[in-house]
Amino acid sequence: MPSQFQAQQELTNINKSAILPTCPCRRAATLLEMVQTLAVSSYICCHKLVNVYLLVEERPLDECDSKNGNECPKNITEASQIRHGLTLLDADFFNDIKVLEIAKGAKEFNIPIIRTNRKLVASINGGLHNPSPLVFNPEWSKEQSQGKASRFNHPSASGIQRPINEEDIAFMSVLELGELIKKKQITSEELTGIFLKRLRRYNPVLESVVTYTEDLAYQQAKEADKLLSQGVHLGPLHGIPYGLKDIISVPLYETTWGSTTFKNQVLNIEAWVYKRLKSAGAVLVAKLVTGSLAYDDIWFGGRTRNPWNIEEFSTGSSAGPAACTSAGMIPFAIGSETAGSITYPASRCGVTALRPTFGSVGRTGVMSLSESLDKLGPFCRNAADCAVILDAIRGKDPDDLSSRDIPFGDPFSVDITKLTVGYLDDADMEVVHVLESKGIKVVPFKLNYTVDSVQGILNFTMDVDVLAHFDEWQRSGKDDDYEAQDQWPVELRRARVVAAVDYLQDVEHQQECMEIGDLGLKVARLAQRARGKLIQEVKENFNVDAFIGNATDWERVCMGNLVGLPVIVVPTGFKNIPNPPPTGTRRRTTVNTGIYAPPNHDHIVSFRIRDPWT
Repeated sequence: MPSQFQAQQELTNINKSAILPTCPCRRAATLLEMVQTLAVSSYICCHKLVNVYLLVEERPLDECDSKNGNECPKNITEASQIRHGLTLLDADFFNDIKVLEIAKGAKEFNIPIIRTNRKLVASINGGLHNPSPLVFNPEWSKEQSQGKASRFNHPSASGIQRPINEEDIAFMSVLELGELIKKKQITSEELTGIFLKRLRRYNPVLESVVTYTEDLAYQQAKEADKLLSQGVHLGPLHGIPYGLKDIISVPLYETTWGSTTFKNQVLNIEAWVYKRLKSAGAVLVAKLVTGSLAYDDIWFGGRTRNPWNIEEFSTGSSAGPAACTSAGMIPFAIGSETAGSITYPASRCGVTALRPTFGSVGRTGVMSLSESLDKLGPFCRNAADCAVILDAIRGKDPDDLSSRDIPFGDPFSVDITKLTVGYLDDADMEVVHVLESKGIKVVPFKLNYTVDSVQGILNFTMDVDVLAHFDEWQRSGKDDDYEAQDQWPVELRRARVVAAVDYLQDVEHQQECMEIGDLGLKVARLAQRARGKLIQEVKENFNVDAFIGNATDWERVCMGNLVGLPVIVVPTGFKNIPNPPPTGTRRRTTVNTGIYAPPNHDHIVSFRIRDPWT
């Protein structure tokens, strides 16, 4: 190590052509760079460094022994500490004087504004209020869809007779049950009783129900029967029992979001999707499990299981809707997906589920994770039921800026012989052969895009948005009570240090203005920079009517949600569980296929093949 005197001598010999300011703290970074270049020991004290600095400038020490000069060591220490924080933002490239300017600006300007805005819009958790005016629109056409999309004629399940056994009734499709009610072979009140009994019977094993809405259910069922007796039939959902994922609010009943910290929460909000189903005559029998804050299948009451194999968990936060539909505890349910929460539990539990085009279904009254990713969709017996339910709940929600009156063609009149369906490398070839046998043109397919950070884009988008909706929850330490500490708590702490600039690099590709209603409100249309590139490349390479493949491929799940693609998960068979007991078992693993289509082509993914696979 060189001595302090040697260091002073070498610094004195440095070219003096660079004029340095009087106070060392104004050029602390330059000084430190000199010291590092000379390999001077870090044991040299800050005050000695100041003397060295003054030798370079040929100024006396007493001119820097002012109040500012005496704070040089403090400033250098502060800059070093702040720099450590900047490394978490990948922004440690500033010299020390700029670091101190950043700190000063943040304290004097940024933080007061942040705190003011937080008090204004971030004191209530869940994203139910003050929605962002930034709207993601997955529309591929430059021309926006105008007007309300027309409804299609639903097919009738003619010739259906009421089974003697209630077990057989429980596994009938929505269209079949609707026909029984319409023909007065069973009442809605009877049907409601059957499903409430099954919910109570199997819930202790599956842990899939949060709240029974029994009083409300019988009230709605009696009203449905009364209307029918008066000759009023509201459509295929008239009198049909169903369940809602427990992030969807219904007045007078708990909306727990699956979390210990919200398990007694009652929201005086009637969710838009609930209002749509009520107007269609459907009967709400239960609020069903959502994983805690819509993360996975773990909630404050346990962990939801797969009815086909109760040693497995359902996976995905729409755990209750998937498990209850699979077990014949309800004819259909409404779940949600931000990143896999429909596709994963549907695949595990062996039910058909439709994740529609983004914006198809209004989300007022629904807990929000990410306003540009959240979607609501049905869990059903088959694709036909999914189409009927989507038709009932879709449309423009006046309080959800992202919702639209999307086109929805009649899936029951699709001429499948005119379709070209691509199949990916991981597609089930048995499904490919079935499609070919029905006259569909099936071709090998690969969806090419150059974006290699699809999961990263989704994580940035989702995690930052979630934290914005649960800022108070984290700040108050409620994340310590979260049911799975390695899930949201870890992700949202990490999200706290995502820089706004980097989020926008991920998030904001372009802003186009569009008028909203009669207000003439100009709203920025959010499409993301990296995300926008992905959307454009998928659009350019999507040269088939639809494609099929593994529904739970994580890369594909992330891509589909970022682009806003509709997908339907269809159970196509079963296989034995690994290492079954020697005595045999009825437990099975379901085999599934995902059918993907471009945005606004939900009728293509939900077309019906009259075949046992539905």
